[in-house]
Amino acid sequence: MTVRTRFAPSPTGALHLGNARTAVLNWLFARHEEGRFVLRFEDTDVERNVEAAEAQVLESLDWLGLGRDEGPDVGGEYGPYRQSERGGRYRDAAERLLDRGRAYHCYCLPEELEARRDAAMARGEQPTYDGRCRDLSADEEAELRAQGRSPSVRLRVDPGPVRFEDRVRGELSIRGEEFGDFVLLRSDGRPTYNFAVVVDDLLMEITHVIRGAGHLSNTPKQVLLYRAIGREPPAFVHVPLVLAPGGEKLSKREGATSVLDYRDRGYHPDAVVNYLSLLAWSSESGDEYLTRDRLVREIDLDRIGVADAELDPEKMKWLSGLHLRAEPPERLADRLVQVGDLGDEPEISRGELVRGAELLAERVQLVTELAEEMERIFRPPRRETSEAREILERDGALAVVRATGRAWEDLESWSGEELDAALREVGEATGASGRDLYQPVRAALTGEAHGPALPTVALVLGRRRTLDRLRDAAADAQTSGRHEAGEGHGDRDG
Repeated sequence: MTVRTRFAPSPTGALHLGNARTAVLNWLFARHEEGRFVLRFEDTDVERNVEAAEAQVLESLDWLGLGRDEGPDVGGEYGPYRQSERGGRYRDAAERLLDRGRAYHCYCLPEELEARRDAAMARGEQPTYDGRCRDLSADEEAELRAQGRSPSVRLRVDPGPVRFEDRVRGELSIRGEEFGDFVLLRSDGRPTYNFAVVVDDLLMEITHVIRGAGHLSNTPKQVLLYRAIGREPPAFVHVPLVLAPGGEKLSKREGATSVLDYRDRGYHPDAVVNYLSLLAWSSESGDEYLTRDRLVREIDLDRIGVADAELDPEKMKWLSGLHLRAEPPERLADRLVQVGDLGDEPEISRGELVRGAELLAERVQLVTELAEEMERIFRPPRRETSEAREILERDGALAVVRATGRAWEDLESWSGEELDAALREVGEATGASGRDLYQPVRAALTGEAHGPALPTVALVLGRRRTLDRLRDAAADAQTSGRHEAGEGHGDRDG
């Protein structure tokens, strides 16, 4: 048997972390079993559908790296993959249930149903359908049709327990009379959620339904439908809910924002996949940092817990840093181009982008942070700021800048070790140490007082750009007429 999982969102808004976690688990399990991962849009709730939501979902899945084997964008032999295009299949399935006596036409009007529901609740009773259309004769049905009533289709639900197995929670049971005969097709011909899901999962041969625990209440009705159709249900796996920090329901502030928002903030997609998997499942090794290959290899539905999981943004950010540093610099440079303006700067070569990504990744956790570090280094140094000007006008600052330029220009090897050793020698020759040594050089190179280690800055900028900036800083000071006490101190030609 080929394992087939599905992710079936409604195009009613952006994909958020809770739904994305469901997609991740379905994708991981399908890949683990060398099966098929199917994307299906459940878009029959026309009133709630949002224009462009489908495109956002596809874009989110692509960013997360959750490639589809079948879906509306890639096709497949079990299509179409939008419920709005599968109406004939639902009508055919309903007709078969009617022919077998497992379903019947209901002619009750919405206002009649509402009045009976209110009356039942006033009596303190469960407001279920009273079954008055269950056994209508042909003549009674003809009379109701003559009144202009369009019937819905209801399933005959027998009283008694409805038992089903959940992979996470074990055997569960509910009595059928608690929800009564429920609607399969509305009077306008549209399928209800539970009916459409069952028909689709059957026709698409879905073997495992991995979804949030919020769907547990739908499962008994779906089990009844499978049995009425005469088929065995798939394996149900209801994963715990994802909650905001503090245990509250997800909100737009935490977690319910678009997955694409996390992309725009600079999170590494592998870290988001890694983190979302941990909200339901844990590796037997106890490791939290898991590559995509390890996640596919180790995913185990039997290790999914029952307790709801709270989002921990700091942990996801920490994982982002780990995945970012594990990525080859060439691919990291591609991500830099996507989130920053560096790729639009013609003076920054591809090699410089790759070198900067490799050298600066240790300092950051987000791709956007890496882009900011690169921009701070590569943009023209703003030596005219009050902070940079104050540093460069200190006694001995210009001498340090000139001496560093000469020392670094003479280096045969442009390496971190050689740059650092030469800078220490400048300190000994000029008598400068601490901030009096490092800050003038940094202000000359970047126009700032703080940042990465100076050898790292020089490596990122490269030999030519570094030496040019040191010479320019000295020339600017000379042009502006600055005079420093002991300006020539440490000058090897003086």
